[in-house]
Amino acid sequence: MDQPTRFPTFECIISNTVEEYDSEVEFFFLVKNYLLSTLSKLTFLDPEWKDNYIRVMKFISDLSDSLVHVTEPPSYDFLVKLSLVDEIEDNQLDRLIRSKSETAAVVVEASTRTRELMYWYVKNSRVERFSKSFNPARFQGLPFLRLALTYRSIQVSKK
Repeated sequence: MDQPTRFPTFECIISNTVEEYDSEVEFFFLVKNYLLSTLSKLTFLDPEWKDNYIRVMKFISDLSDSLVHVTEPPSYDFLVKLSLVDEIEDNQLDRLIRSKSETAAVVVEASTRTRELMYWYVKNSRVERFSKSFNPARFQGLPFLRLALTYRSIQVSKK
């Protein structure tokens, strides 16, 4: 008798299980890759902040490695420093309208992707087989990353 056709699966190295492609852990890493791509674009669009974007990409990559290998999370001290500005959050739509280049929109996109990454991180923390990796200690840098990108989008939108 023929077996019904099934969707492929993947071996998850975090949980050591076979997962479906609609798994929360798969989506977390997909969003991570979208965010890295957006940050890479920003290294060209916003050369003044290029080194910061590269440091952020390395932070995200190191965070990903720490999730997979259950090691110490990377330091996020530089993200705290990038977040310590006098700016306050303003209306995202206003930022996008007043901007004179696409850079602000791409920084807003990166900030939004970071929030999405945070969402999937927390969602994975509630799944028992992923919770050891997706713990609160590894999450701590992500809110500062979102804030730093939000503040950068405000600065860029005013240029």
